[in-house]
Amino acid sequence: MAGLTKKVFIGTSLAAGLSAVVGTPAQALDITFHGSENIKSYTHQDGNLWVGANSSYLTDGKLETNVELWFGSEDVAANVGFTATAGAHTVSVESVTAADWAEYGTKWLGDLFTKYEPLNNVWPQLDKTVQDMAIGAFTTMGSGDPNIAEFNLDETGAVDIKMAGWYDLNTKLDPIIAQAKTQANSPFFKALVGQAASQALLANISLLETTLDSMGPLQMSEIAKVTINGEVHYAYSFDAVKSGFVAKDDGKSYSGIYSWNHAGIPVESVPEPSTMLGLMAVGGLFAAAKRKSNHNA
Repeated sequence: MAGLTKKVFIGTSLAAGLSAVVGTPAQALDITFHGSENIKSYTHQDGNLWVGANSSYLTDGKLETNVELWFGSEDVAANVGFTATAGAHTVSVESVTAADWAEYGTKWLGDLFTKYEPLNNVWPQLDKTVQDMAIGAFTTMGSGDPNIAEFNLDETGAVDIKMAGWYDLNTKLDPIIAQAKTQANSPFFKALVGQAASQALLANISLLETTLDSMGPLQMSEIAKVTINGEVHYAYSFDAVKSGFVAKDDGKSYSGIYSWNHAGIPVESVPEPSTMLGLMAVGGLFAAAKRKSNHNA
């Protein structure tokens, strides 16, 4: 009986130890929303396209679904979003306000010019009026009401975010440029500034338009404010991959997926007691088998 009990104990310990060695399934993130009255979830399902704030659409593994922070307007008045915890790490992802621009605007523009060298090269040649128009258009398109398609936070503090957006924003920019050219060529504007100034402005707008057309797809994600353990970051990207689908409400949005990530801090693995016991049991079984083999030789 004692021998049987010992075998059962060793077998149980071995199973527990091997389970610990193999690993256990990742636990679901603890996610809570703040400002949920201004947050909507996109389901990609006909007849039930938009629902309230729902964390399952952040972690369902489906890029077709997303959670929009500050729904209904691109004039973001407050930082609304969600907070997630994993292990000792806490991360908040929020919409971005005009006040936040003072913190990240200069770096964002620098990154934009680094990505699009032709735009950087022509920028000094543009009239300030055209520069202001372009910045206004860019910041509106790269606005602070992000659609978070996927979110992940692991126990090392590593963060991965995927945002749904436009694969090529030239589609949205073209009407803005066309309107600017119409206004610059209007009789009222010519009477106000003179024929020469009107023609000079038109030429400047055309220079911007030609430069943008030469660059291929214009890609810039929306922007999310990400606070990782108290440290603020601004998540955005100028590189998209084709999503393979579009939004069912406008037939245009969500054609591109943008990714942003932040590395965690690797944690040195310390074996659990059950793991050590299991490994000892494995070692004991091998040793016993070897002794038996030597005895029978």
